[in-house]
Amino acid sequence: MSVRAILGATGLLLALHGTAAIACGHCIEDKVAAVYDHAILMKAFSQKHHVAFFAINGTLAASVGTRRSIKAIAESAYGVDKGSARVSVESASLLVAFDPQRVSVAALQRALEQKLAATKLSLLPLRVMDQPAKMNAVDGQ
Repeated sequence: MSVRAILGATGLLLALHGTAAIACGHCIEDKVAAVYDHAILMKAFSQKHHVAFFAINGTLAASVGTRRSIKAIAESAYGVDKGSARVSVESASLLVAFDPQRVSVAALQRALEQKLAATKLSLLPLRVMDQPAKMNAVDGQ
């Protein structure tokens, strides 16, 4: 086998390995992307509300019932906008829009964790957005 063939095979194996790591489901960006809903964000921002993304810690049964249950629990919390909760059981993440005039993100997390305690789940805050993200152009483009 030639050196060129070995280098080519090595490069291919590294490229294949690298693509598998692009969407691992464990990093913050993957968890946020799994529940991201542009319409929810725009509606929340138009009302001067915030959007919180949480990682869900604990054992989740991968089912529609689990997703619906967590969504109902999240939307029953004080200050959460009804219809705003998004849940990904597969990536263990949650999005909720909330009114910061009624509840702080820390108080929201505590309230949600109290409601989730019976299911032995807890939350880890990932990101809170209070305005649309600004995309900056790359110089020269």
